[in-house]
Amino acid sequence: MLIRFRAANLYSFKEEIEFSMIPSPERIHSHQIFPKKKKNDIRLNRFAAVYGANAAGKSNLVKVLKFVQKMVVEGVKPEAVIPIQRFRLTQDYLHSPAKFEIEFKVGEHMYEYGFELDSRSIHREWLINFTRNSEKILFKRTTDQNGKAKLEFGSFINKFSKKEKLFLEFAGEGTRPNQLFLNESIDSNMMYFRGAYDWFRKVITVIEPMELYIPVELQMDEDKRFQDFLSQILRDSDTGIASIKADKMELDDLEDISEDAAQFINDHLSDADGFFLKVQQFRLTAIKEDDKIHLFKLIPTHRTLNGSEEAIFEVYEESDGTQRLIDLAPVLYELLLGENERVFVVDEFDRSLHPQLSRMIVELHLDENKSTQPSQLIVTTHQTNILDLNLLRKDEIWFVEKNPETGATDLYSLYDFQPRYDKDIKKDYLYGRYGAIPFLGNMSALKLSSKKK
Repeated sequence: MLIRFRAANLYSFKEEIEFSMIPSPERIHSHQIFPKKKKNDIRLNRFAAVYGANAAGKSNLVKVLKFVQKMVVEGVKPEAVIPIQRFRLTQDYLHSPAKFEIEFKVGEHMYEYGFELDSRSIHREWLINFTRNSEKILFKRTTDQNGKAKLEFGSFINKFSKKEKLFLEFAGEGTRPNQLFLNESIDSNMMYFRGAYDWFRKVITVIEPMELYIPVELQMDEDKRFQDFLSQILRDSDTGIASIKADKMELDDLEDISEDAAQFINDHLSDADGFFLKVQQFRLTAIKEDDKIHLFKLIPTHRTLNGSEEAIFEVYEESDGTQRLIDLAPVLYELLLGENERVFVVDEFDRSLHPQLSRMIVELHLDENKSTQPSQLIVTTHQTNILDLNLLRKDEIWFVEKNPETGATDLYSLYDFQPRYDKDIKKDYLYGRYGAIPFLGNMSALKLSSKKK
């Protein structure tokens, strides 16, 4: 689970900002905190919502996590430029390294991982295993001016044989200047830091506005429980859909698909991987098995007005809100019914969703009966329907605001303002009490004279 992270000189963040899931001392909505399992454990919030004006930096907060995850899991090709975006409105910062540091929990272990880098080199990198009372260095890495990595390992290496020590040191020194050692350690088949690496690969999922978590069509074919879950959610959300299933078909069976679209599927499908695509008006997931291309297409079914017959629709005929709910369903399924630790970060969570539907999803996640579910949901949103202290804790509400003097993004929590619990924070937010709303100019200047010259 995510504990907190800090970033500086990344995207629109100039000076260091800190985002935290550590709860404040307030006692309200205590079931929304993931409890401690032992004495030295840590309590963590299960939800956070980030508000702010357009272009204030909400999406950049998500992009920071996406960038770090890709650097750890995918790495960078040899000789490639690191795709870093530093703060661009102050010239000195374009020539200074960016910094990122994150704390997270994997089972009973807590880690601090961080690095400093520019577009060519990882200057510093470190991984620490810590408790509330102590910390143990796992590794520290620096890169010299010649691009050679130098690794220092913690005391755990003393238990290794001479051969194991030499291998670890050799792999460390062979780390490319543009590659994280955490990524290199997995490439070199080392298991010593696997727990930390797997958190980035398996636990945290960052979903940008036009991305999917996983193709719904494929999950429905493989998981009958999920199919029932999705049908129930769509019925309860008053979408008009009575049930939904995924039909499996061959490429030749799909009517009205152009030759160009069919060729696109053939060209982009490997022997092992499946992928989601939209071809013309169709929404499909394609996989290749036994040298045959199989397509999965969602089939929503509505009841006719007399209730005795069924009417079959295409997904593209459903509303944007219904399609968005279908896309988010796998996330909600993992949050409510999953057994593994998960952290979902969803940008523009409320896109196309009705305010009541957005609130319903948050309420389902924060349900008291799910308080021991090892999962977190972090969203960026404009949806003020959940800006309610009857629903959320003060420390679950965050704001981003663009500094008018520097153009940099500031990040802060509602808890910093300490509003009374009887306050209408939605109204106060819209009045600008907490900032993070647009600074509107003189819109009347946009009006055109109706008089003809």
